[in-house]
Amino acid sequence: MIRRKIFASILILFGMVSCAFVDLDPDAQNVSVMPNSNSAYFSMCKFLGNATVSLWDKADTFQNDKLLTKQLNTLARNEAAKMGGDTVTPFGKNTGNQATYKVYKCLNKSSTKNGG
Repeated sequence: MIRRKIFASILILFGMVSCAFVDLDPDAQNVSVMPNSNSAYFSMCKFLGNATVSLWDKADTFQNDKLLTKQLNTLARNEAAKMGGDTVTPFGKNTGNQATYKVYKCLNKSSTKNGG
C-alpha cells in the first residue's frame, strides 16, 4: 500500500515536471519572438525597453534547454504585452533560468493588423 502511494507520488511529480510552468497571457497572444535583433525587421520598430525574466531557481534542474527557452520566451511575451510591445528578441545569453529580451513595438505589424 505504501509503495503504491510512493509510486503514485513519483508519477505525479514527473507529470508536473514535464508540463510547462508558464502560461501565455491572453494579451500576449500576438507578441512575436524574433531570433536576431540585428535583422532589418527592426528598422520599422520602436524600442520600448528591456525585459528581464526568470523562472524559479530550480526550474532549470527539471527541464532541457529547449523547454527552458520556450518558457523564458513565454514570460518575455507576457512582459512585452504589459509594456505595449508586440515583438521581443533575446538580448545576450540566458543564464540558466534567467534571460533579458529587447521589447519593440513594430509599425509594420500594427499597420497590417489595422488593414494597411
